[in-house]
Amino acid sequence: MTTSKTADEIRGVLDALNLDVVASYFDQDDDEIAPYVVCEGVSVTAFNKYVGDGEGLRIPLRFLALDDGRIVIVELPTTVHESTARNFESKFLRAAGNDDEIAQRGAMTTTRAASPKKEADATFGPMRSTLNRTPLPARRTVADWVTLAVEVGRSQPWASLEEAAQWWCNYSGIQYILLLKISATGIQMRYALYDIATLGTLPAPTASGTFRRRIAAQPPVNVSFDMHRILSIPAYQLLSICVSS
Repeated sequence: MTTSKTADEIRGVLDALNLDVVASYFDQDDDEIAPYVVCEGVSVTAFNKYVGDGEGLRIPLRFLALDDGRIVIVELPTTVHESTARNFESKFLRAAGNDDEIAQRGAMTTTRAASPKKEADATFGPMRSTLNRTPLPARRTVADWVTLAVEVGRSQPWASLEEAAQWWCNYSGIQYILLLKISATGIQMRYALYDIATLGTLPAPTASGTFRRRIAAQPPVNVSFDMHRILSIPAYQLLSICVSS
C-alpha cells in the first residue's frame, strides 16, 4: 500500500502496478470481491488531475473509484462484464425505435463540483439536434448531458454499485440510473432501476430483482423508460421521428 498525494505520484503508482497481481486478485468465482486498494492519501483534486479527460489511463476510470482518500480498483474488464454492457446498449436502442435520435455517450468522463470524476459503463441523453428538448441543465453542455447512466458489475460488490448510483443522483440532468450485477457465468443478473425526481436524492428503486436465463417457466424481465425524459422533451411535445414512447 503506497501513499500518493499528487497526480504525478498517483500516475507513478498506477504505472508501476503489476496487472498480473491485480488480475489474480480478481480471478475468483466469488460474485462479490472487495475492491483492490491501489494507494491512500489521495485528495479529490489530485485524483481529478490524474484522471484528466480520462484518455490514456492505464486502468480506465470506470474501473476506478476514490473511496475515503483511497484509490481502488472496483473490478477489471471481463468478457461477461463487457458483453452485458454492450447487450444492454443494443437492446435499449432497438426498443427505442430510432437510435439515430439518441445520443450514445458510452463511458464518457463526467464531472461534478468538488467530487471525483466518474465514468459509467453506458450513458445516453439528448442530441444537439433533438427537437423540442428543454434547456440545458445547470453546468451542462449537450456533450455531457446524461439522462440515463448504466453501471455494470461482475465481481464489484452491490454496495459499490449503489455508491455509484449515489454519485449519479447528484448529476444535474440525470433521470434514470440502472444497476446491473451479472454472475461469473452470465446466467444470473441482479438489477435495480432508479427514477430520479429530485436532484441529490436517491429513492428506492422503481424496479428491482434477480432473474436467471434459460429458465423456460420464467417470463422475460422488462424495465421501462419514458423516452420523453431520456430525450428531455416535455410530455406535451411530440417525440423525435420513430422514437417509441
